[in-house]
Amino acid sequence: MISDGGDRPAPLIKPPALVKGDAIGVVAPSYAPRPGWLVRGVKALEHVGFSVVLDPEISKGRRFKRSEDERRAENFMGVWLDPKVKAVVGGTGGYGAVRMLPYLEPEIFRRNPKPFVGYSDITALHLWLMRRAGLRVFHGPTVDDLIPSARDPTMASLLNALMIPKPAAKLGKGMARVLRPGRATGRLIGGNLSLVQQTIGTPYEVDTRDAILFLEETRDPMSVLDERLVHLRAAGLLRAVKGIVFGQLSIDRSEEDEFEDFLLDLVSDLNVPVLADFPAGHEVPNLTVPLGTDVELVAEETGGWIAYREDALEEAPRDQAPRDQAPRDQAPGNEPPAPAAADPGAPPREPAAAAR
Repeated sequence: MISDGGDRPAPLIKPPALVKGDAIGVVAPSYAPRPGWLVRGVKALEHVGFSVVLDPEISKGRRFKRSEDERRAENFMGVWLDPKVKAVVGGTGGYGAVRMLPYLEPEIFRRNPKPFVGYSDITALHLWLMRRAGLRVFHGPTVDDLIPSARDPTMASLLNALMIPKPAAKLGKGMARVLRPGRATGRLIGGNLSLVQQTIGTPYEVDTRDAILFLEETRDPMSVLDERLVHLRAAGLLRAVKGIVFGQLSIDRSEEDEFEDFLLDLVSDLNVPVLADFPAGHEVPNLTVPLGTDVELVAEETGGWIAYREDALEEAPRDQAPRDQAPRDQAPGNEPPAPAAADPGAPPREPAAAAR
């Protein structure tokens, strides 16, 4: 992350907000998305008023050779540079994004800021874009998670994040649990725990100074999560955090109580507020949160949430529709409304991505 020379990183670039009618690019830096889920997700974006531009090789199988890594990077930058494309969303997670990083050019992203959304393996790109290109990004669903309804909480949260510079929603309220009460403010940083850990010692190492650290993970035993968190602590990356938000960890239910005790023991001396079960990650709903943007973490006896403290996006140009215009079938307000059933003919929605 670009520094201003002091103890706190310099502000990151705000990409422009979207308006209805904009084109969204769908990329495949990791695995290729399953065809049926990709079709459903594209229909979901079109249903709420966007057009879609696909990576030309989005369905190509992955062999993870250096020549193919370079090719995926070229395709990723090609979609990003398409003047029609106003935002970019990952097609799915899996593995492979980190292999592209040596072939990406920071100036392309710095000079052409666009909202970029994804999670899981996409965390590698998020952290690289923040550190190397100075760009704000969004932790949120990949296209294969989406269903054709703006009333779905995952889709509603995504639309608010991409179209409104500073949504008023208290993200996670009524769902997140408080492990340690308190309030804190700071830049929201993090993502998938294993990908966050993998940045240690790299030029794009996660910058946790004065940060609200968000971490999620999937299908790993408690011992693996333990090792990763202990590594972050040993590397000094928990020392300066202002608060911690644990998203959906998807661990073995039989280990939940023991793991919660471990978490509290590991972070108790940090004297920061801690939330757990925040609804973002590999389960449903997967709310969109603004990485690189200042937020407030609230952890009270009655529950917890995070809220924007600043705009994450630039305002819409005056000659376009207002950025806070809700999609045609979205309920009023910023709080995600109750989900609606998907189209009967659509393939079933994956309840949680199986791979990073």
